[in-house]
Amino acid sequence: MDEKIISEKVISSRKVQKQGYVQEKWGNLKESISAFCMAPVLILVAVGLMFYGEMFHKTSDVLQGLKLEQATDVFDKSGMVMFEGNAVPLSKLEEQHVGQVLYFSLVKEKYEEVEEKVTETKNREENGEQYEDTVETTKMVDKWVTKEEQEPVWADFKVGEIKIDPTGADLKLDLNKAEYKVAEDGTETKMENGQKVEEVLGNTRIVISYLPIDVKLLVVGEINNNEVSEGGSEYIITTKSAKDLLSAVQSAENTWYWVIKVIIWLLLTIGFTSVVGPIIALVDFIPLVGSAARSAAGVVSAILALLILVVATLMIKFWWLLLIIILLGLVAMVGLLIYLWKKNSK
Repeated sequence: MDEKIISEKVISSRKVQKQGYVQEKWGNLKESISAFCMAPVLILVAVGLMFYGEMFHKTSDVLQGLKLEQATDVFDKSGMVMFEGNAVPLSKLEEQHVGQVLYFSLVKEKYEEVEEKVTETKNREENGEQYEDTVETTKMVDKWVTKEEQEPVWADFKVGEIKIDPTGADLKLDLNKAEYKVAEDGTETKMENGQKVEEVLGNTRIVISYLPIDVKLLVVGEINNNEVSEGGSEYIITTKSAKDLLSAVQSAENTWYWVIKVIIWLLLTIGFTSVVGPIIALVDFIPLVGSAARSAAGVVSAILALLILVVATLMIKFWWLLLIIILLGLVAMVGLLIYLWKKNSK
């Protein structure tokens, strides 16, 4: 994607007032008090996310609990199933470029020069004064621009003898692609051997994404009266194998799990740092001491947040083990009290 800057203009500007030492530190103190008030909210959100991170619904658990069956094996069954088989069209769906298909979508694009505007803040110094400018940059970008778009269309179909309604399904499809170059007179030329239409100004292309009619599909969903439709805890239609589907789902869930953990750690770190923020702001009135105290508070808060995150994760994940330890402790305490009572009564 090529781009070139056409113009830059300042749409607003403000003079940054220099603050005295005391004014600056007083402003930091007021900000730290505001942050202190927000700290409980951040910590509570982090606690909520701790429970969510260990208990959120995992599609992989559902998949692992299902047996892979063939479409013929689930005929006249009911409930959550996972089966595979070849698609059988019940209605004819044709796309003029690729013929009869089970599913397709189409987009027509033209490679054009498009004007884009970006706004950013820049600092500058003039005659010893600091200014903050809001700058609007106008640039011309070469890229594919959508001119026409055909929303995805499905043919009515079944897998084996099971009718499938794809509405609302989580589609994990490896689609076939067909690309055509459109000349100025409307003539269309198919791109062969994986070639793409050149990114040259004025070029037009048509891209079709489709599934052939005889594609093998894997379906996970609730089956009733030999039909699978939206409903139940999961509804997935995919061209992947059961093994590849499980692998892809587990990978996405693991990524989300660790993203949540990082968010929790950041919230706790910021929350703990904000709790001691007013004290740090007061210490900051002392030259050199303030910056060192701020750095130390940040490091300590980060380590404390990590420790709490690890301990809380273990407690939530192995709550049953914690319960057993507590019960054993209570039994031991009761036994000790009985022993001491008997010993004193002799």
